[in-house]
Amino acid sequence: MQTVTNMLARAQSRFGRLEDDGFLKLFVSERLIYGAATALLSIFVPIFLYETTGGDFYLVGGYYALLSFLYAMLLIPGMYAANRIGFSHALIAGGLFSVLTYSVMFFLSAENLHWLIWPLTIGIVGFRVFHWVPYHVDFALFTKAGERGKQVSISFATISFMGVVGPILSGFIVANAGYNALFGTAVLLLVAATISYVFVPETPTHFDWGWKQTWQEFFSRKRRPVVMGEFANGAETVVQLVVWPIFLYETLNGNVFEIGAVSTVIVGATIAIQLFAGKYLDAHNDQQQHTLRVGSTLYAIGWILKIFVLSALHVFVIGLYHSIVKIFTKTPYSAIIYDISAEQGKYVDEFTVLREMAGALGRASCLVTISLMSILMPIGWTFVLAAAASIMLNVVYRVEQSQ
Repeated sequence: MQTVTNMLARAQSRFGRLEDDGFLKLFVSERLIYGAATALLSIFVPIFLYETTGGDFYLVGGYYALLSFLYAMLLIPGMYAANRIGFSHALIAGGLFSVLTYSVMFFLSAENLHWLIWPLTIGIVGFRVFHWVPYHVDFALFTKAGERGKQVSISFATISFMGVVGPILSGFIVANAGYNALFGTAVLLLVAATISYVFVPETPTHFDWGWKQTWQEFFSRKRRPVVMGEFANGAETVVQLVVWPIFLYETLNGNVFEIGAVSTVIVGATIAIQLFAGKYLDAHNDQQQHTLRVGSTLYAIGWILKIFVLSALHVFVIGLYHSIVKIFTKTPYSAIIYDISAEQGKYVDEFTVLREMAGALGRASCLVTISLMSILMPIGWTFVLAAAASIMLNVVYRVEQSQ
């Protein structure tokens, strides 16, 4: 541990206090500017694709599964490219791919889907390959041990704050001006985010593992708890991001403004609790395991309750409960993951690649299962998979205790 601490200290000295300067710049770029675009887009992109494909979840779920699989397979060569241009420049490349993605969506329709699906795929996968590992590596290096719970909570609360305005605004835009207006607005924000990544400091990271070594580490016994935890996290997250919006669309009879309005009220009610959770976890670092265990159990119950949602009132009540208990699940989980990442020293980027591969394969596996299940039953019943994945997050603590 002392060796790792010395390595990080040398890195911080060389790059001019990465924690202070880097965290602020990354926060502004990622959580404020990019976060604003995400708040507008997140809940309505799956709905848009669902409508464009004629309301067939099998096609939408299969497509998202393919995207996750391609991401997992292309991540290693993507890191070789990131080595050449630098991880901060990789964030800029990821931003350009995000601009491509929503520029394509601006023109996408049922008539040209078979042509534009290919550049859309390139844009989405390219963004994931060049964005998420550099972002997570930078976040791990720029945040401080002993304050990471608070910094994670500030990050999450900022996204939640964006989520107060984003869903209702995007619902209003779609209802009154259509999806093209939404995607056009998002492209402008993403261009701004891409420019802001120029100012994020470069970090002393270099991906050193080959293809064979990466997969050996991925399946190694010592990495298994983190891989299993991230696999479960990916599976649960994709239900939240892809399946839940489409379920809302069906439950609320396609009323996009009502979807945005209900989502806004739910998110707004959880911001103060999110900030409290971060301070609590930093002050009671030894209670993180207990917090995650209790939070993940309550969170899993929330997924079961969501199966029985039938109206906007149900969406609000159960959604509010689920958002609150999610805080006491994802905040300690993320804080621990970033703690473990920071402890990897010069292998923080390799460790992050393993995390991202596990999460992507978890998303792909879950989506394939859900797509097949959706042929035989309503998609709401697939929330059972998310409930099981929520409980499985607890395995990551065995890693923290063994470090």
